[in-house]
Amino acid sequence: MSAMTTMTTFEGNDPAQPLRVAIHADDVAAAAKNRNGLTYKGFGLLSGNATSSLLMDYKAESPDAYWQLVRTLFAGDHPLMNTIKIEMGNDRNNSTGPNVATMRESDEYPQVAREPGFQLAADARRYQPGVHVSILRWMAPTWVHSNDDVYKWYKNTILAAYREYGVMVDSVNPDVNERTANLDWVADFAHRVHTDDQGFIGNGPNDPNAGWASETERDLFHAIKVITSDEEVTGTFGGEVIANPEYLNAMDVASYHYSVVDDEDGNFKRLAEEFDKEIWNSEAQAVFSNSADRPNNTMDNGLGERTGTGIGGSGSPLEMANTLVKGFVESRRTHAIYQPAIGSCYEHMEYASKELISARDPWSGWMYYDAGCAVLEHFTRFANLGFVSASAHDTIWRAIPQASGCKVGGNNPVNGARNGEPSYMTLAAPNGNDVSIVIINDSGFTKTYEIEIDAALTAAGKPLTIWQTRAADAGQPYDANWRKPVAIIDGNHNENTAVSTYAVTIQPWSMITATTLDSAEVNPATGALTAKPAYAYALPHTNEHTRTVLDVDPANGVLYADDFNYADEPQVETYKFDQLVKEDYLASRGGDAGATPRYSTDTNGAFEVVPDAERGHVLRQQIDWNHAGNAWIEGDPRTAIGDMRWANYRVSVDVKFEDYPGRAPYVLLGAREMGGNKFTTDICGVDFKIRADGVWLLRNFGNEVRRGHLEDLRRRAIEAGMQPFAAGAGSWNTITLEVAGDTATVFINGAKITTWSDPSLQSAGRVNLGTSFDHVRFSNLRVERVDGFSPYYTELIDDMHMRSWDNGSEILHYDSSWTHDNGQGMFTYMRTISRAAGAGAELKFSFDGTGVDLFGPSDGSARLDVFVDGHLVHANAPVHATNGSLRCEYRLEGLEQGHHTVAFRTANAAGFALDAIGLLK
Repeated sequence: MSAMTTMTTFEGNDPAQPLRVAIHADDVAAAAKNRNGLTYKGFGLLSGNATSSLLMDYKAESPDAYWQLVRTLFAGDHPLMNTIKIEMGNDRNNSTGPNVATMRESDEYPQVAREPGFQLAADARRYQPGVHVSILRWMAPTWVHSNDDVYKWYKNTILAAYREYGVMVDSVNPDVNERTANLDWVADFAHRVHTDDQGFIGNGPNDPNAGWASETERDLFHAIKVITSDEEVTGTFGGEVIANPEYLNAMDVASYHYSVVDDEDGNFKRLAEEFDKEIWNSEAQAVFSNSADRPNNTMDNGLGERTGTGIGGSGSPLEMANTLVKGFVESRRTHAIYQPAIGSCYEHMEYASKELISARDPWSGWMYYDAGCAVLEHFTRFANLGFVSASAHDTIWRAIPQASGCKVGGNNPVNGARNGEPSYMTLAAPNGNDVSIVIINDSGFTKTYEIEIDAALTAAGKPLTIWQTRAADAGQPYDANWRKPVAIIDGNHNENTAVSTYAVTIQPWSMITATTLDSAEVNPATGALTAKPAYAYALPHTNEHTRTVLDVDPANGVLYADDFNYADEPQVETYKFDQLVKEDYLASRGGDAGATPRYSTDTNGAFEVVPDAERGHVLRQQIDWNHAGNAWIEGDPRTAIGDMRWANYRVSVDVKFEDYPGRAPYVLLGAREMGGNKFTTDICGVDFKIRADGVWLLRNFGNEVRRGHLEDLRRRAIEAGMQPFAAGAGSWNTITLEVAGDTATVFINGAKITTWSDPSLQSAGRVNLGTSFDHVRFSNLRVERVDGFSPYYTELIDDMHMRSWDNGSEILHYDSSWTHDNGQGMFTYMRTISRAAGAGAELKFSFDGTGVDLFGPSDGSARLDVFVDGHLVHANAPVHATNGSLRCEYRLEGLEQGHHTVAFRTANAAGFALDAIGLLK
C-alpha cells in the first residue's frame, strides 16, 4: 500500500480556493476491516405519531400509487431505503397524532393489523426481503407499569407481527423515545431477548398462542439487536457504555436524534472505530417545504443579497445532505432514519411539511417525491449500502473518515454554508475497486475540488462520472436537473506521486456525486451524456392539477359518505409470508377488535370501526379515562376526515353515547378545520359540542359563540315537528352542522337549533369528530353540498407555487416588491410566506372558477385594491385579522363561473403577508 498522506485543505476566507481531497489506500483497507462502525448503512423511514395514518387508504383506494411508493423506496439492488422504524404508541398524541396501542389491556392479543407500520414493513419485503425493522416506544398503555410489563408488550407484539406477516423485528430500543438512557434496563432487556425460553406470554396454560410457534421464530427473536438511546440531543451515554463491559456487550447500536456532533470526549467516534458499533441518526431532518417550488424564493444568499438560494438554504435538500455528511464526519453516523419520510396524514398539522414524500390524498392517489429523495440517491445509487451479514460475502461500502470533511456551521440545522464551506464524504468499496465522493455546495459560489485517488487502489485511473442535482432552468419541469449525469472527467496520473488527480467543479446551490462506477455514456450521435439503465433517474414526477378533490357523487350533491360498513369495498392485497394475499377490507385494517376507518387521521384517542348489533358496524371512540395514558400534547379525542379544500357543506352524523359511570360525556362535530395548531381540541373554524345531558356549545376555534341546554333542544324539536334530542346513553341522535359563506347552522334530528354568522369565519377545511374520553358511537357520516354556494376549492395554491411543475410556465405573477421566504414555522403552510412591505405591491393570476380566497397571518390593518378581468371591483378593501397563517384573510367570491384574471394590489403601507390561495369551483 502507498504511504501517501491524506490531505484536505480549506481556507474559510477564500471560497474560490480549490479543495484538495485525497483517498488513501491504507485508509480504505483499514475501513474494510470494520464491519459495523464504518459500513454505510443508508437510510430508513419512521412510521409514527400518526404520519402513516392514510397509508392503508392509499393501499385500498389507490393501490397503484401505494405499490409504486413501496417499489420506489425498497426495490432494486440499490434501494432508496432499507429500514422501517415503528413507534409503539398508547392511543395518545405523540406530536402530530397518536400511534395505536397494540395491547390496550395486559391480556389482549396484540392487534398489529391496525398499525400501518407493520403492514408497510410486510409489504416492503415484497421487493426487499431483508428490510430491517426496528421498534421503540413513546408513551405506554396504562396497564404498563414495570419493565416486566414493557417486555411483555414488546415481545408479544413482535411475535404477533411475525405470526401475522412473517416479519421479525431486527432491532429494539427498550427505552422511551427521546429520554436519557437507562443502561441497566438496556442490558437487562438484551439479556432477556437473547436467553428467552418462554416465548409468547399467554393468558393461562391453555392459551394456544403461548410459547414459541417454531424454532425459527425463537432463533429470529434471539437475534434481535439492542439500541440505545434515541435521545433528542447529543448522546449522553457514550462514555458510560465504553467504561462498562456489560453495557458495551448489550448495546449493538448507539443512536440519537438530529444532533450531528459527538460528545466532548469523542466517544461515538470511538464506539464506531475502536469497538465496531453502529452509530445511527435515528431521527434525522429531511426537507422543510417542497423543493419543486423552493427555487422561487428570494432568500438572502448569505452575503446580504436577496437573490435566492435555488434548492439550497434553510431547511433545503442541500442542508439535508450536509447533515448526513457532517453527521458522519463529526460522530460517525452511518445510518439516518427520517421522521417522517412519508407524510401520509392530513397536512398542516404539527410538524407539517418536513417529509421526503407527501401522500395526503388517498382518494386521488396523489403523491409528491421531493428532491430529498434525489439527495439520498446520490448516496444509494453509487455505492453498495446496507448491513453486513455474518453469512454473506462482505461487499458493503465503507465511509472513509480521512477522505471526508465538513466545515459547514451549525448542528441542527447544519446551515452555515453560505461562504462555500466544504462538505464531502467518500464512500469506497472494501476491495478498493471503486469510490464515490458526495460533495455539497450550499452557497452562491462556484467551488472546485481536486480529488486524488491513490494508485494502489484499483479505482485509480478510472474516469469520474459527475452526477448533479440543482434547480430547474427556465421552462423546465421542476425535477429536470435532479440527479442527472453532467460530465465524465479523466484523471491526470502522476507517476512521481502515484496518484490520479481529478478537477471537479460544483455549481452554486447544487450537489454532486463523483463516482468511478461506469454509470453514464456519451451518445455518439448527439454528444449528450445519458445514464446507463441501472443508474437512470426514475423517481416519479408529480404533474400539475392532479390533486383531485374528494367529491364522491357530484350528481347527487354528496362530497363524501361513510356508514362504516364498507360492504362494497374490494379485498386488499397484503404481502404475507412471501406471497400476496387478499384480505377482507376491515380485517386488513384491524378487524373486529377495532379497524382503522377510511380517510381519517386521529390527533388524540382512537376512532375505530367495531361491530354493532343494530347497524352492522359503527365508528367508536375506544379510549376511556381509564385508558388515557400520557401524551406529548394533551387534548381530548379528535379525528379529522376529508378534504381540506371543502368550503361550503353540510355534514351530518348519527351519534350514540354508551353507558357512562360518572359525569356526562360529550360528542363534537366540527367543520372547516385546516390544522395550524398543535392543540387539536379546539382547532375547527366552527364546531358543535353537546353533552349527553343536553348542554351544548357552538364554538369558533374553541371560543364559545352560542350555548344552550336540553330544554332549548326540546323546544326547537317541537317547533319543527321533529324527534327531540334523546339525552343519556343508548339512543341515536343525528347532528348536522352546515357551513355556508360566513354562517354556521346546527340541526339535531332535523330541527334547527342555532345559527351564527361572522364575516371572518374560516372559509374551508375538513370535518372533525370528537369526544371526551368516553365510549361514543358514530354512524352514517355524510357531507353534502349546500345549494347556491361553491362546494370547494379546486386548488389550494401555496404562495411559492409560482411556476408550473410540468413546464415552468407562470402560475402566479408577483411584481418585484414582494419577498418570498422559505424556512418558516410548521404552522405556516408549506413553511413558506410571501410579503409585501408597502403600498402598490401586486399579485396577478388567472383561473377558472367563481372566486378566490387569500390566506395568511394578518392583524387586519392591510388594505387591498382588487381587480377582476381588468376592472377595479373593490377599492381599499379591508382584510380580516386572523389567528394563524392558513386562515382566510380576504374573500373574493360570487364571480360568474368561467375564466378570470385577478389582481390584488396593496393599497396602504401596513404590510401584507400571503400564505396560500384557494380557487373556488
